[in-house]
Amino acid sequence: MATLEGSRAPARPRAVPVRVRPVRNPFAVPHAPGLDGLRALAVLAVVAYHLDLGWAGGGFLGVEVFFTLSGFLITQLLVAELRRHGRIDVRGFVLARARRLVPALVLAVLGTLVLVAVLLPANAPGLRGDALASLTWLQNWHLLIGGVPYSESFARPSPFLHLWSLAVEAQLYVVWPLLFAGVLAVLGRRRVAVAALLLAFVSAVACAWRFDPDASGAAYYATDARASGFLIGAATALLWLPAAWRPRSPAARTAFDLVGVTALVALLLGLGTASEFASDLYLHGGFLRTGLVTAVVLVAATGAGPAVSGLLARAPLVAVGKRSYGIYLYHWPILVLTRPTGDLAAHGWLLDLGRVLATLLVAEASYRWVETPIRRGAIRRMTQRVRLNRLAAGVVGGCVAALTVSAVFALTAPAGLVSHAPTSATDLAAAGPGTDPPAPPPAPSALPGPGAARAEPVPAAPTTPVALGPAYVLGDSIALGSAQAITAALGPGTTVDAEVGRQYAGAPEAVRSWAARNPGPVVVDLGANGTVEADDVESVIAAAEDRPVVLVGVSVPRRWEAGNNAVLRAAAERHAPTVRFVDWGALVAADPGLLGPDDVHPTVRGRTVLAEAIRRALA
Repeated sequence: MATLEGSRAPARPRAVPVRVRPVRNPFAVPHAPGLDGLRALAVLAVVAYHLDLGWAGGGFLGVEVFFTLSGFLITQLLVAELRRHGRIDVRGFVLARARRLVPALVLAVLGTLVLVAVLLPANAPGLRGDALASLTWLQNWHLLIGGVPYSESFARPSPFLHLWSLAVEAQLYVVWPLLFAGVLAVLGRRRVAVAALLLAFVSAVACAWRFDPDASGAAYYATDARASGFLIGAATALLWLPAAWRPRSPAARTAFDLVGVTALVALLLGLGTASEFASDLYLHGGFLRTGLVTAVVLVAATGAGPAVSGLLARAPLVAVGKRSYGIYLYHWPILVLTRPTGDLAAHGWLLDLGRVLATLLVAEASYRWVETPIRRGAIRRMTQRVRLNRLAAGVVGGCVAALTVSAVFALTAPAGLVSHAPTSATDLAAAGPGTDPPAPPPAPSALPGPGAARAEPVPAAPTTPVALGPAYVLGDSIALGSAQAITAALGPGTTVDAEVGRQYAGAPEAVRSWAARNPGPVVVDLGANGTVEADDVESVIAAAEDRPVVLVGVSVPRRWEAGNNAVLRAAAERHAPTVRFVDWGALVAADPGLLGPDDVHPTVRGRTVLAEAIRRALA
């Protein structure tokens, strides 16, 4: 309504501000910096473990922490989507995870293949299967079917070995939404949480059922055996809603802090002291226990325990946690490609520092220029810019996949037919226990050292065997490769029972079974592949009854070398003179030429020296 100039318009009633409290969505997914800190602890533990640092013997459990975190965060997202839209778009959910994980994975795989093709061209052809399995999220089953152990590799391992854990997570990302959506509609949130806990227990049982002390790959790689942490995280997400449930009273906060700090300390102790060779880890729910402890820590880290959340939310830990995916992807290829040989092995911490810095630099580049832009919608904006419809987008995606596979085949194409002698435990096994293969040539390496120039002298003729009766030699790949020399030294009736990757835990039963039918002496050459427990050694001696027993020490560049030799030497001293100790480490220290390029398996001359040392101990 118009008004005359100079007149005043009628006054409008003044609005009274009304304060409306926002309705908090109890199923929202708030960002918790403490979880980034927990990721940082997990990835740092894994890196320290792969660097073979003595104080990080349980660092492999960092993977279990990742599994639990993944189950928690993924289930939070599923619950939030279900509450928001009334349904779960499984296809969209899987595609979103793929957009987050696949680009950096493809970059890591292809970049590693390029470096291997340039630096170690003879190794490239053997990586085709690993690369394809990694890109298709099947690496854990590829390794399991191939019988590849996780922690017993002495020759240069595959740079894609670590991607088994990403394959496990990806498989669970596909299966869990399907199972979750169907079961939740019938049972409800709390009952699904109970069902997830029951499935976690079933996974622990499957781990125990699959466990073999001499070949723990099935219990370590199989998705069903390693799902317990993921399922515990999922159950935690269903029972604990950080957006709605927070301790309000000082007494409640103090209680949560005490429980959270206790769990965090227990988790750190496990990361430092656990052993991947301990039977208890597989038979008595070690992974399940780690998942439960991690669940308590993550509840505290999301705000229930101010002390824990504040500690884990420190800026350095958060920064590392945000880059944890890239650090995990790239650290293992860098460690493999810079595996110390010759003089470089003596540089110790300085070399490790350089490897860690290289990992952080590559991970930072991946985070800044690959992961972050894609997470913020770079691919979506690009497809919108060029106006791709679904069919065109599918064609482009298929072309990218085809180019990636073609690149893998091109980079792993053999340069020519190369004949080489066995250089690893697996190769020695293939040679058979009745052969004594020639000394392996130096493995190709980007880091040459004096070990590459070793000349292999002609071995001396075997000493005339002594009449000791039918000796029983129980061993791993070292004894397997030395079978002919040992038989020549101890006599034609000698039984060499050797398997690649064999652990001490299975030795008592093997000795007991043989001793029940045979009267001869017992030789045990084990301990290169993992830790030796004093109880197992005592059980071996008891199983041999009153027979002479020879315990062969180890020379292996692993953190358990000194401890194993100490255990074996102490057992021999307690049971002398029936039990003798062969100090193989001392023999190698006096003459490094006894070992091949992997610094573990004996050369031809080394096998002769080892066999003669065993013969002298028995004599």
